[in-house]
Amino acid sequence: MAGFRLKMATQLGEKIAAEFGFDQFPVKPFEIARQKEIEVQAKPADVKGVSGAIIFANDKVTIIYSNEYGNAGFENFSLGHELGHYFLPGHPEEIIALGGAHMSRADFTQNSSIELEADHFASGLLMPTALTRKFLSKNQVGLDGILKLADEAGCSGTAAAIRAAECSAYPLAVIVSHGEQIAYAFMSNSFKDLDKLFFLRKGMPLPDSETLRFNKSPANVLHARRANAETTLNEWFDCPRRLTLDEEVIGLGNYGYTLTVLSSELLPDDPAEEEDEDAALEESWTPRFAYKR
Repeated sequence: MAGFRLKMATQLGEKIAAEFGFDQFPVKPFEIARQKEIEVQAKPADVKGVSGAIIFANDKVTIIYSNEYGNAGFENFSLGHELGHYFLPGHPEEIIALGGAHMSRADFTQNSSIELEADHFASGLLMPTALTRKFLSKNQVGLDGILKLADEAGCSGTAAAIRAAECSAYPLAVIVSHGEQIAYAFMSNSFKDLDKLFFLRKGMPLPDSETLRFNKSPANVLHARRANAETTLNEWFDCPRRLTLDEEVIGLGNYGYTLTVLSSELLPDDPAEEEDEDAALEESWTPRFAYKR
């Protein structure tokens, strides 16, 4: 049931983007708020620990968004999240019943149903499926393609990574971690088909991989540094298959989190099909990438 509600939240975000005439990137949540006559304010500098808030009072709606990180993509996602609380069925009623004001921590860092639904709404709003799939089909699988998607869609890198995993036709896994533990993870359907994989869940320890080594230097995370390495499928998922993958890591700066992307240019379209000779592989790989590393 929870998965169905999240899917519906994403689809409603896409519907709202279309209703307001956004048929290409970027979708502009500030413009949507303006057209709905919602007052939008930047969060006061002395209010820490929240990404935004929505206030329902006297038939007036006010949204407060975070600009403390100086990151336009995060600001768009923060506002999109609050618009989720405005548009999603049941959210205004629940917030009004609790006093009319609700503070949020957007970007998929919370587990409550109301927050996850708003995150998925914002993801669908800023990155509708058709636009995202079209963009991914023309760009390289992996971290570079995800960061390009974030720039094109005007959203946070974390949200772009998760949306890429949801929309990608090719095997892709994204993991967000904090310290030595996993915060959450998303896998494309084709990545799930690589083997009998268990889901990486919140609180699980990171494997002895480049990500763990990266996270042991807080400066890497704070200064948004990047690292690249090779890993294997069984190192992350404790499965029989020793499939080589690219492990790309980037610190998320002031957020204190790390984003890891697992992918490979060398995987066939269908992970179940046997890997044939080099010529056959070359034929299947070449059309899907704009360039190779």
